[in-house]
Amino acid sequence: MKVQASVGGRVTVLHVKENQNVSKDQLLLSLENDSQKRQVELSRLQLEINGNNVNDGETKLELTKMQIAISQNNVEDLETNLRDIKRRLKEEQTLFEQGSSTRSQYDSLQLQYSRGEVSLKNAILSLQKSKKEINRTQISMKNSQLSLERSQQELEKAEEALEDTQLNAKIEGIIIGKSFEEGEVISPGAVLFQIINIKQVEIPILVDEADLPLIKEGQAVVFTTPSYRDKEFPGIIDRISWSSDPETGRFPLYVKAANPGLKLRAGMSAKVYFMRQK
Repeated sequence: MKVQASVGGRVTVLHVKENQNVSKDQLLLSLENDSQKRQVELSRLQLEINGNNVNDGETKLELTKMQIAISQNNVEDLETNLRDIKRRLKEEQTLFEQGSSTRSQYDSLQLQYSRGEVSLKNAILSLQKSKKEINRTQISMKNSQLSLERSQQELEKAEEALEDTQLNAKIEGIIIGKSFEEGEVISPGAVLFQIINIKQVEIPILVDEADLPLIKEGQAVVFTTPSYRDKEFPGIIDRISWSSDPETGRFPLYVKAANPGLKLRAGMSAKVYFMRQK
């Protein structure tokens, strides 16, 4: 498996050596990337700002709701008062026409009624304004909430990118092919080294078309290597290709075998013997 850098940066610490055994999730190297650190700080600041905007919006929304309730009560009180003045004005007009009241008394009630109409109209306008304001506040709240969610996502991405400056092994295996040194600046996507797991090995071989009926997946095999001429290693046929090799016309198949003691190494040659099927 190739180990590649997700982000660029300077290699500050190399925690492993070539040909070293590593376990899964073991820390391999550390990168220094100031831009990623700044991005995390900026993302946290933006998240705090957007969070404050949401809190301010919630406070404003509650205040606007209170203002609507006050304006609604004010309208209802003014409507009740205006109906009362209208009733009294009608009674006063009757008394005035009968000569039981003066013009000044009638005019005074008429003035109260006119003022009451103006007050009611202003109160209704204030109520309508508050209702429009709450609609604007609710829209602003939704936008602030979306901005808060986006900033949370941006912070998570920035933190993940910062975590990528600490490279860990994704599999257990042996480090090979190191292509950098401490202090070097690497680019995103650069292949740093490879990890091979040789607790189980795979041996590719080619067979003739005529031999295909004699073999099948799961069939037992044994193989030898020049390094261990007198030792037979057991294995099984893991898979057989459905298409032939274009250069040889033979069919590739792949043998898998356990590697206790890690005697077998990558790149070794092997001679495979098929076990007869009963």
